[in-house]
Amino acid sequence: MKNQIKRYGILFLGAVLLMACGSNSKPDADDLAPGTAAFSIAYASTSEVAGKIVGHYRVHAVDDQGEALSGLKLKLSLINGVKEIREQKLQRGTGKINSSTAISFTDQGAGFAHAGVEVGDTLIVLPTKGKTDISYLGDWTISSVGEELVLKENSYHLETTENLTYIIGNEKRLLGGENGDRGTVAVAHIEDVNNTFVTNENGYTFFDVVFDPVLAAHTVTVGVHTVNGVRRGAAKVIGLRGAEFPSTEVTVSIPNRMGCGTTPCSSPSTVSVPVFMTLSINPENGGAEHLIDVDVSPASFSVEPAASCALDYEKSNFHTDATGSVHLIVNATGKSASSDENTTDTSGTNTCTVTWSGGIDSTYLEY
Repeated sequence: MKNQIKRYGILFLGAVLLMACGSNSKPDADDLAPGTAAFSIAYASTSEVAGKIVGHYRVHAVDDQGEALSGLKLKLSLINGVKEIREQKLQRGTGKINSSTAISFTDQGAGFAHAGVEVGDTLIVLPTKGKTDISYLGDWTISSVGEELVLKENSYHLETTENLTYIIGNEKRLLGGENGDRGTVAVAHIEDVNNTFVTNENGYTFFDVVFDPVLAAHTVTVGVHTVNGVRRGAAKVIGLRGAEFPSTEVTVSIPNRMGCGTTPCSSPSTVSVPVFMTLSINPENGGAEHLIDVDVSPASFSVEPAASCALDYEKSNFHTDATGSVHLIVNATGKSASSDENTTDTSGTNTCTVTWSGGIDSTYLEY
């Protein structure tokens, strides 16, 4: 779909006048075709304010010469709760955007309505290899749901494009709550730092991702697009940083001479022991939360003493449940009894100590 590009010279009247006088100032940013501009979304820092954690980010816009694009009015959207399609959060290379009179989005067999996609939800198209055109990247508002999604926004220079990677959702999500268990509703949203959402003279606009502490270590996706002149967009998957994830330790007792029955034991026996370890989030200002619904790196756990205790990676579950617990299995070797001992006596014990290293690096992105 190719519509005539409207000019927005008012925003850059000063720049136009300077050019007439021989200045090397750039033309109006809104008149540039998508291929002459580039966007990025970058992380700056994290702080805590009034019981919420705030991630500080910026959008950077430049032209094909690396010069800042100022005066771009932007809209930003965030997906926290994801509408799963094909039991997956991220749809990899299956989407198609259609340059029709009302721009639409399709994915054969996706079943958008069955997946719970609703009017007002956000579609964010993510960059992948060979799919980086800013005419379709970024966030879109869904205005109609059926076999296809009808999108609210317009886009100049948009060509019908297949094999797009995308995600659909909104700002709230349920943590836990599986199989009828009690869950927690958690919210993340975007706030404009300067109350403008317009790029400054250096091509930057600054925004915050504000989120409930229980969402620390979880994953959200941010999309951005221009709302005046030529549509340009960008998107980024973000791991929410902030708070502390303290290391923890659990010691379990391993009975001696296990598995020997009533006959003498001449060699050590091995037993599998379940270990439930609760992981937590400790915000700077107190109010610890359980680390719910997060995949934790198996490599972040260690077991001692290594000579007689080992983590069973295959049988362990490293996804935290509604109480913030991982369910681990430790294979432990008990001390052997001498041939003249009564092997039914199991009063002695060994111990195995399981340690989690803690920290944001111990967790994975969700998609």
